[in-house]
Amino acid sequence: MNWLNIARAAKVLALVAFVLPWLVVSCNGTPLAEASGIDLVTGGVRTMNQEVSENRSPQWWAIATLALVVIGLGLSFALKPARRAAAALGGAAAGGLVLCALGMMLMIGSFKSEFAEKMNEPQDAAANQFFDPTEMQKAMAEAIRFETRFGYWLELLALAGAAGAAFMAFSGRPLPLAGGARATTTAPADPDVAYWDSIDKTDAAALEEYIYRFPEGRFVDLARSRLPGATPPA
Repeated sequence: MNWLNIARAAKVLALVAFVLPWLVVSCNGTPLAEASGIDLVTGGVRTMNQEVSENRSPQWWAIATLALVVIGLGLSFALKPARRAAAALGGAAAGGLVLCALGMMLMIGSFKSEFAEKMNEPQDAAANQFFDPTEMQKAMAEAIRFETRFGYWLELLALAGAAGAAFMAFSGRPLPLAGGARATTTAPADPDVAYWDSIDKTDAAALEEYIYRFPEGRFVDLARSRLPGATPPA
């Protein structure tokens, strides 16, 4: 396990978060409708009785966030060496994080404005004889709540974790566990040896990173021989 694989795992978690609830609309504490990340991508909002699905415009920010998650995950496997893969994954994760956070804020603000406009529409004259329309509209506006749910916060957390782990992979830092296990021993003076000892010799990404950092290192041939598809020495 290394930082790049942790970043990939966080991106997979971000994909899973799209099927969880992101937003709930309630009135006086009673849920009326909810939407998952996928619902925001497709433009569907489910009522709580599951009988009616209101079709709204797909949210561009949710689509862009999903695209960045998928693209970043794909590039992390396609790009070589591991340093470039980490940069692509981290950039996509950071971009998705900003889009997701700002997009949700703007969407909720838009929903509130839309609801306020409906509340300001002319009321029935007969009803106004018995109720103060201004007070009624104010009470209804205060009763409606737009609340973010677990899936949305998991999405933000996963994207932040992916960006952080990708940065650690890009900087070439080993996992704290690997460093801590050798804290009691004397570190080799040679950085080539120190880095080789710190990586997982079965991890292709770690081996590629070693070759990238130490192209003339004493373990380069050994690292290349352990890469998938390498030709065994004669």
